[in-house]
Amino acid sequence: MHRDFSIALLSGLALLTALSLYAPGSLSLTVHEADLLERASQPLVLQLSTIYSPFYLLLLGLWQEAGTHPLWLRLPGVLAGLLALLLCTRVIRAMAGAHATSSALLLLAGAPFLVAQARAISPATLALVAALLSYWFFLEYMRAGERTWLGAWIIASILSWGLQAGLVFLPLLQSVTVLLYRERYTRDKQRWWWSAQALVLAIFLLVFWQPFFHFLSVRLPALTPQQTSEAIPLFALLSTNLALPKALPGMLVMILLLISGLRAADWRKDPRHGLLILGLLAPCPFYLFTPQSEALLLCALPCLFGLAAIGLRLYPRWARQGLWATVALCYIWSYWHLY
Repeated sequence: MHRDFSIALLSGLALLTALSLYAPGSLSLTVHEADLLERASQPLVLQLSTIYSPFYLLLLGLWQEAGTHPLWLRLPGVLAGLLALLLCTRVIRAMAGAHATSSALLLLAGAPFLVAQARAISPATLALVAALLSYWFFLEYMRAGERTWLGAWIIASILSWGLQAGLVFLPLLQSVTVLLYRERYTRDKQRWWWSAQALVLAIFLLVFWQPFFHFLSVRLPALTPQQTSEAIPLFALLSTNLALPKALPGMLVMILLLISGLRAADWRKDPRHGLLILGLLAPCPFYLFTPQSEALLLCALPCLFGLAAIGLRLYPRWARQGLWATVALCYIWSYWHLY
């Protein structure tokens, strides 16, 4: 099994690298990317004073001082995507189990949505790294109860807001997990967890009280049924990086694997499987009901493929081979539109 996992990891890293750097001539700047580069070139005080990804703007400003070639400017996103894939070896193994890790890594490495974000000048893949660190530290603390992991979780949670403030959904969904599965955790773990949670959320409200109040008073009352109906197109984007109807074949395959994974997951008793499901669902309303950021939606991808990999194991070998071939064809269809 260790050999199979090593092959899957190396194949995944090579696949993501190749797909992210393929056709460099097509990497022309979009209007949004040009705006990011312009904001990143502003003085440090202005970068840190904005609530929109100040840490990413700081990094991007330093990075573009060394060169302005489009491929060079996209390299941080590619490197962050590779780091996220490495972190997934820990996180997916902890949540979905060792038997599902290799399949989940390969699904994630070739995912058209991840490839598209890694090729873009965007904080999305860095936000994914921050989310995976948060999951890792949370799972380790709940497993071992060592406060070092809890301290690392606090630091990671606070710093992640410098990449995307919407990542505040992570402490919230992790707290829901602790609450739902409280019988699985000792009182000492829960007591320290809720203390850390109170500290982290207090800091968030102190720093982001203005946009948070604007969301509660303006954006939340303005929600429409049309926004909630965008859940299906959202899943199409997440699974194929395409809009309907082009996304339909790939979306249906992912729905089949997801349903199979939900059937196989022991989410009623196992908090790790419960966290997988919550981790898939929680980013979606944050993406729909706030200024839409692909960084938030990307954080659902590891949980989607963790569940899909669990579902794959339900099928006999010949059916798994057929499903892999179908996924590969759907991915190629998405790449054809991407490049």
